Amino acid sequence: MIDLGYVTCPNCGQKLKKNGFLQSNFHAVFSDHQLRIQKHRCNNPECNWQSTPTTTTVFGTDIHPDLAKLQCEQGALFSYRDAQSNLEKINCTRCSVNNHTRIQSLTNQVGATLSQATLREPSAQECAAPARDLIVQVDGGHIPVKEKGKRSFEALSAIAYQPNKIKQVDKNHRQITHKTCVVAALNDELDTIKRFVLNAAHKQGMTEQTRVTNLADGANNCWSVLLSLKSHCLDLECILDWFHIGQKFQNVKNVLGESFESSLDSVKWNVWHGEVQAALTKLKLLQGNISDDAKQFKIQGLHNYLQNNLDYLLNYDERKNSGKAYSSQTAESHIDSLINARHKRKQKMQWTREGAHNVLQIRAKMESQEWNGQWQDAVLEALIGAA
Repeated sequence: MIDLGYVTCPNCGQKLKKNGFLQSNFHAVFSDHQLRIQKHRCNNPECNWQSTPTTTTVFGTDIHPDLAKLQCEQGALFSYRDAQSNLEKINCTRCSVNNHTRIQSLTNQVGATLSQATLREPSAQECAAPARDLIVQVDGGHIPVKEKGKRSFEALSAIAYQPNKIKQVDKNHRQITHKTCVVAALNDELDTIKRFVLNAAHKQGMTEQTRVTNLADGANNCWSVLLSLKSHCLDLECILDWFHIGQKFQNVKNVLGESFESSLDSVKWNVWHGEVQAALTKLKLLQGNISDDAKQFKIQGLHNYLQNNLDYLLNYDERKNSGKAYSSQTAESHIDSLINARHKRKQKMQWTREGAHNVLQIRAKMESQEWNGQWQDAVLEALIGAA
């Protein structure tokens, strides 16, 4: 029995007396409960006020926060129907509170709350010590769109970390030990992602004395986001990511075939050593020696890609030998972790920008290892606000 301990009437101030009880449902992680809550009635016959308490009026919600946390995690990691199925397996039974519609609604509300929190400038306690150097990478991923007549929209993801936070796992793999990940899918002229990236950089210790290295795949929107940091740091160096350059060359190789592999490797060698004009000249010569339209188109695409990003190309060989950042390969998997793994697993699933954006906020907090410290405030705000 839950007794709120009411003594006087909230209407007239007269003494209250007990008036039986109400049973109300409360949903915990592994079980549902019916709680008995004491009712009260006013002694004043002219007032006749009486309480009708429920778990929602008492606690602000009929769901335990731990269950809501689990629902959000499942909703962020899996399709909503798979999340429902997973929760049924955990509980060994079907519970109405774990239906996919409710999971979707709560995940959306918590994500929206986290988005607003990410827009706020981080406090000094949330920020790392001032960093001399910082790396910021921005990349994009496409999400199937629910809007009629369109196939997909792009979400932009960013990761900020200090160079000294990279740990060698084995001969071929390195891991970032401390990072801040952000992602946005809203159609707002990049306002949200720019604010997210600025706050992420500050969290990682960026000050007006920090030298920032930016890596991107060459898309104009990515450069726009990264260049917005220029007035907030000492120096901003933007580099066309070698990982994406390698991907572009591989795509052309796949179309041209083995007979042109050595020619393309020669062009790639020039780019690697900062000899960009020589690389562009070789591509034009190669294009002139090919009659196939599809192959010519591919070569022209690679030429345009390098030409459009001339300002962001450098001597990658020198940079590697000096131990400086030149490739996002260490951090590249985070775009798959954030966007592709959730939004492309179920090809039939289509999204609104707001719905995708909200889910991505939870995934970003998980990837940044901030979820465990921030979920409670976001979940309680969503639960009590919804109630």
